[in-house]
Amino acid sequence: MNRRTALALTASLALMGCTTDIAPDIANRPLGDFSLQHLVVVVDDPQRGPMSRASDDESLQTAVTEAVETRFRRFQGGADYSIGIKVVGYALAAPGIPVLLAPRSLLAMNVAVFDADQQRISGDWKQLVVWERAGGDQIVGTGYTSTAEEQLAELADNAAVEIEKWMRENEGWFARPAAAPAADGPSS
Repeated sequence: MNRRTALALTASLALMGCTTDIAPDIANRPLGDFSLQHLVVVVDDPQRGPMSRASDDESLQTAVTEAVETRFRRFQGGADYSIGIKVVGYALAAPGIPVLLAPRSLLAMNVAVFDADQQRISGDWKQLVVWERAGGDQIVGTGYTSTAEEQLAELADNAAVEIEKWMRENEGWFARPAAAPAADGPSS
């Protein structure tokens, strides 16, 4: 299956998966000893979904970079980590036929986490597909109610949330080093 077919298949499953934000009590917790050292977002001719509005690589890169930077710079742990993201596909919903065809926007990417020595600690690249939120305008579709820039900004924010959820599922990557045992006292 080629990438274009895979993206079309993914787009056809638009009713599945929806990003929900992280509960405030969890979001306000540190992410282990995580502190964002570097964020690298690569966008190199990603696949554009069927019936999608166009976006240029720079706009995709800027939106994802700003959303992820905003989300992860709040963590002030004692160890440096980096996040690498490759945007591989997108679909920005164009106006459709209300009720019958109200397309949803999506963003497909591969994500990895690296330690301070730039060694990948997350194993294989995590493939994520994020969707715009389902809301009351889904009957009409955001192609009628939002600009391409607004759709992209929402997708980028949703991507940052999904990346944080994935990293929180793997908080062991960011474990604080165990404190050295205290000495029992002076030795004679």
